[in-house]
Amino acid sequence: MASASATEAGLRGDAAAQGVRALRVSGADDPRLSAYLDLREGALLREHGLFVAESRHVVRSLLRGGRFRVRSLFLTETALAELAGDLRSLRPQPRVFVGSLALLAEVAGYHIHQGCLALAERGPGLPPAAVMRAAVRGRGLILALERLANPVNLGSAFRNAQAFAADGVWLAPDGADPLYRKSVRVSLAATLQVPYARCSDWPADLAELRAAGIRVVACVADSSARDIADYADALPRRVPVALLFGSEEGLSRRARDLADDEVTISMAPGFDSLNVATATGIALHRFATRGARCAS
Repeated sequence: MASASATEAGLRGDAAAQGVRALRVSGADDPRLSAYLDLREGALLREHGLFVAESRHVVRSLLRGGRFRVRSLFLTETALAELAGDLRSLRPQPRVFVGSLALLAEVAGYHIHQGCLALAERGPGLPPAAVMRAAVRGRGLILALERLANPVNLGSAFRNAQAFAADGVWLAPDGADPLYRKSVRVSLAATLQVPYARCSDWPADLAELRAAGIRVVACVADSSARDIADYADALPRRVPVALLFGSEEGLSRRARDLADDEVTISMAPGFDSLNVATATGIALHRFATRGARCAS
């Protein structure tokens, strides 16, 4: 195997000129790439306190966000050239490995979009109270999710939360991981930017929201519930809200019992449910814009 200095010397061009220390790799058996082997196994990364980010947009958001410490990157030369400016500004700089797109796919075990991977440290999670306090001080909007098992739906819900400036997300103990690669990718890095907390005593923790003056509103597929548009427009903007959504099978009875109110998204006759990703987007928009058409 070539020495580090030799592989560094092999890199030329704009990225190198901008002061990014990069190591060229040419084989999947390079021990320096061991952490990137078969990234489809998300559980193994979690055991080591890591997660993977992919695509240039997501990795750029990771580098600029400062919330998570970046351990290393595995890039094609094209991706390195695009990210060089962001990498140069980091202190300390993470290790950067450069290889072909085919090598990235061989090591990771799947096609790598845009030839761009980064490994970052999960770090300590936020306590639910921190997200709750942010909502009381901020826009007054929390998204609370009960056991969403599909990482695509979870990532979409986070993307909606960011789009409508929610203060944060509460998660039940079970469900998909916001830092799983599909969740991160689908969210377009929203799971790296929107504050979230994993609750430990669900759904009893919902009582803490109510005690803090936050209205817990359960979003259900039930025609007997109040129409979400009417409810949102009638609720004063000064009242903070936690929008509660269940898994793909719906909210548990215990969670519904702990909510202050129940609302539903009215639909055409004969159609009674929406994908949770779509439903969270509609609900967040309704409450983010409440009061726009009537006085609070």
